[in-house]
Amino acid sequence: MAALHERRPLADPKLDAVRRFALAVLAKAGGVEDETVKDFLSYGYTEQNALEVVLGIGAYTLSTFANRLTGASL
Repeated sequence: MAALHERRPLADPKLDAVRRFALAVLAKAGGVEDETVKDFLSYGYTEQNALEVVLGIGAYTLSTFANRLTGASL
């Protein structure tokens, strides 16, 4: 867990691929390059897994935003 907070690569290459892909999705607002997707897929993940990462980021973002709105209106 410390590696995530310190933005260091994870010991497990497959999990680190998820970390790198998620960071790329955040940095590019979802518009990652084909090479980034190919790298993610090369670790055994599928296009569906890539969409799940994007969906997870979107759901978290929406939830955070909605919670701030409802918190501000109380």
